[in-house]
Amino acid sequence: MVASMRRVMVMSLWEQVVGPMVAKKSWPEKMAEGVLTVGVSSHPWASELDLLKPQILTRYRQLLGRSAIKDVEFRVGRRKARPDEEGLPVSTLHPRREDQLLPQPVPGHVLDGVTNPEVREMLGPVFARLRAEREWKHEHGWGRCDLCGRIYHGPTCPNCQDNRPPAA
Repeated sequence: MVASMRRVMVMSLWEQVVGPMVAKKSWPEKMAEGVLTVGVSSHPWASELDLLKPQILTRYRQLLGRSAIKDVEFRVGRRKARPDEEGLPVSTLHPRREDQLLPQPVPGHVLDGVTNPEVREMLGPVFARLRAEREWKHEHGWGRCDLCGRIYHGPTCPNCQDNRPPAA
């Protein structure tokens, strides 16, 4: 749980760490074993960000602590467009941007480990949005698997459907 929370925090703080201009040309792609992989729009941007790597790591460590991130890698590529950005129909499996999600209060214990008040203030709305999306999914037919705990859409969990005992 701590690792997944750290991943969410690192990914959601990217724009604040690098600023809006750089964030338009770069985006966090994944976080694995303490290494953040960042997609960039061109080789010159990758070179520029590679030069800024010490400042980026320092800023993350200021916000999240020393163990938050070990390294940053930059990869030239294209940002994956969301379906609604491509003009494709938006799946009903996810809320659209214009859906008015009612913010859900975040339980106090969720942010107990975050001591930096600036980060706590930023993460509050992020976790409120995640809780609102979870509520939206529940209202639209999503469920939590009793066996593995994953959230799924449909009659059975695709992760566990082969492992379920036959219905009596």
